Amino acid sequence: MGIRPIKRVNVGEEVLKQLRASIIKGEWQQGEKLPSENELAELFGVSRITIRQALQKLGALGLVETRLGEGSFVRKIGIDDCMNPLVPQVYLGGQSIFQIFEFREMLDAEAARVAAERAEEEDISDLKEILERMEHCQNSLDLRGFAEADLEFHLKVGEITKNPLVIKVNTILKEVFSESMLKVIERMGCESGVFYHGKILEAIERHEGQNAMELMREHIKKNPGYFQGEPED
Repeated sequence: MGIRPIKRVNVGEEVLKQLRASIIKGEWQQGEKLPSENELAELFGVSRITIRQALQKLGALGLVETRLGEGSFVRKIGIDDCMNPLVPQVYLGGQSIFQIFEFREMLDAEAARVAAERAEEEDISDLKEILERMEHCQNSLDLRGFAEADLEFHLKVGEITKNPLVIKVNTILKEVFSESMLKVIERMGCESGVFYHGKILEAIERHEGQNAMELMREHIKKNPGYFQGEPED
């Protein structure tokens, strides 16, 4: 028979999903008070307990804060929250995005310098394999695959430093940038990434630390996200 068991709908998870989506889309602005539990319960057609549990989970995610006697508010997100993988990168403002790219410039550029000093044959081989994957994705117009390989190249450079703190920070930043990397590639195309990653790879292979650092800095500064929300002089 073609009949299959009907899966039960988790009402609480559905409420959480819709509330989270509404906040991220900006339907409720940062700092804005949310409707009361009673109002939300009526809108969703669920119990107050279900709403309260959803708000508590949103609080744990860092998107909502509840003030005693006042109600629940959309939490204002700052640059410090970019290191929290639970906070979606798209929820950050333009100024925060600029600061993230500025941080990446400082971290990745120096990581490229150290990587050039410490790279071994196996490390170079890994970078070449990633670059080949980028080129294949470019030729096949696979932008999503290209974006994933692009980010993997940067993470590999950090890994080559053999510094556990750099590796840990990059692991966190991977969650932050994975959502936006595809949009960056869609705006910039693949040519620039292939060009700079190739040059950076050559510098690392020749153990030219200063050159690798300068190329990485130049590469990141050409990213459109670097200038989004950049402070005026």
